[in-house]
Amino acid sequence: MNFKYTVLLLLSIACTTVHGQTFSMNERCLHAYQSFMAMKVNQGRNLLLQELKSNPQNVLPLVLINYEDFISLVFNENPEEYKKRLPLKEKRLALLENADKNSPYYLFSKALLYFQWSMIQIKYTDYWNAAWDFRKAFLLFKENKNKFPDFSYNNIFLGSQETVISTIPKGYKWISTIMGLKGDMQSGLLLLKSSISMKDQPFKEEAFLYLVYLKNYIENDVEGANQLVKNYQLDVKNNQLFCFMSANLALNNKQAAITESILLNRNKSAEYIPFPMLEYELGDAKLRRLAPDAAGHFQYFISNSKSNFYIKDACMSLAYCYYLQGDMKLANEYKEKIKYIGKTESDADKQAQRFAETGSFPDKDLLRARLMNDGGYNDKALKILQSKTINSFKKDNEKLEYIYRFGRIYDELNQDEKALKYYDQTIQMGRYSTEYFASRAALQAGQICEQNGRRKDALDYYYKVLEMDDHEFKNSLDQRAKSGINRLKEH
Repeated sequence: MNFKYTVLLLLSIACTTVHGQTFSMNERCLHAYQSFMAMKVNQGRNLLLQELKSNPQNVLPLVLINYEDFISLVFNENPEEYKKRLPLKEKRLALLENADKNSPYYLFSKALLYFQWSMIQIKYTDYWNAAWDFRKAFLLFKENKNKFPDFSYNNIFLGSQETVISTIPKGYKWISTIMGLKGDMQSGLLLLKSSISMKDQPFKEEAFLYLVYLKNYIENDVEGANQLVKNYQLDVKNNQLFCFMSANLALNNKQAAITESILLNRNKSAEYIPFPMLEYELGDAKLRRLAPDAAGHFQYFISNSKSNFYIKDACMSLAYCYYLQGDMKLANEYKEKIKYIGKTESDADKQAQRFAETGSFPDKDLLRARLMNDGGYNDKALKILQSKTINSFKKDNEKLEYIYRFGRIYDELNQDEKALKYYDQTIQMGRYSTEYFASRAALQAGQICEQNGRRKDALDYYYKVLEMDDHEFKNSLDQRAKSGINRLKEH
């Protein structure tokens, strides 16, 4: 049964039972939710149809079917599908007006729809409507929590929103100012932590998803995020969303070998929705150990993804693959291709576009060291760098990266004093550069000092991040620096 027919059937059933609708999170609805969160959308949709046919007064399936849009549009972007599905938001909100307003699920369901569509709209660069829907969700979750303080599901989403609001970077601060949003990072994280400790709780999959990401990127607790995955034995083989989360977390924390293992051992059954992003992640993991077959995964992603995100970055990765293999014809073809496919909404795609328009291929040894360092193969990366000197490079940006890369490698090897020495040199050399190296060096130095209890030094480094302008990844680095400042001020 196709998506369009299912939606029409769901809406028609709902419209014939507009009076006396109630909310029932029964076993079938719970199973449907879990199916959506595992990315088995056909299974989830069929369960909701069964529920509406057997229990037409239950309005919850009209809320849970929104998870199909949320999962499909956020994790498997398709601009054409977004245009088709966007009107469903208002239809579902209108149908909720006929439901039991005395139920704690009433305001919660409205807030959940606004929350999910705010994230969907961000993916499709409709930032204005995303911001207003985010605000509506926040206020409704707060209102529902005041009315029903024991309704614990509020805490999952309210905790996530509070944490994010507390770290809005300078470039987007106008959003929270105009909308009057205030959030406290620690109280937000506590709400999320309390949610995963409860047994047999619906929406628990999301509590894990949000807490793992926020713990890693906002709280800067990499080990804590990894322990959540291990301690709760999250099923990274059969739950495709947990698979992606865990693989992505490992890759971003320079554990490319773990990413490869997770993705190669995942369940590849046809019952999951197609998810080309997993092939992109696998290609990225393989590229970081300089594996020649990484190219095939990037090519699959470009050919099968309907998304405008990471397409340029995938082309840049392919250009690097062929450049390192000595095939300059293909390397230049993919470099040129960057200019006219995809969009520049993500930082990675912006970097790829700059490479295509203004950059030349980097020194091969420096590129190899960068990739291997990014994959966690630090001993090999260090040997490559030690075979060179700063005078081996003619370009200022390559000299800057050479120094910065020593800092990152020694940082990964837990040689803090050596790392700080190279980070300080990077900041001094690159403070006014349009490259991100100096800002990232300041962020990393701040984290080292924070972990070692050097609070004042850590704050000084974090503020240096905020002071540096006109460089790549400005907003994302600022957000992480502000998170560090918030952590230190709250203790």
